[in-house]
Amino acid sequence: MNEKTIDRVIRILTVLAATAILLGAFFKLQHYPYGSQLVWGGFIAQFVFSSIEINRLKKTIKKLEGKLPNA
Repeated sequence: MNEKTIDRVIRILTVLAATAILLGAFFKLQHYPYGSQLVWGGFIAQFVFSSIEINRLKKTIKKLEGKLPNA
């Protein structure tokens, strides 16, 4: 998979995690079952996807720093 595809997949997964958080909050407000599980699942998924994205950005920064001439 190339970088553009990976970016798109991570973005979609992040949006799904945010949707789970909002849906879980709505479920909790309406006293529907499984609201807390949706909120926590969304938070955990958001944390995981953010961590993956941060690691990818760190690798990109290190790669770009190696290409720059010393000023």
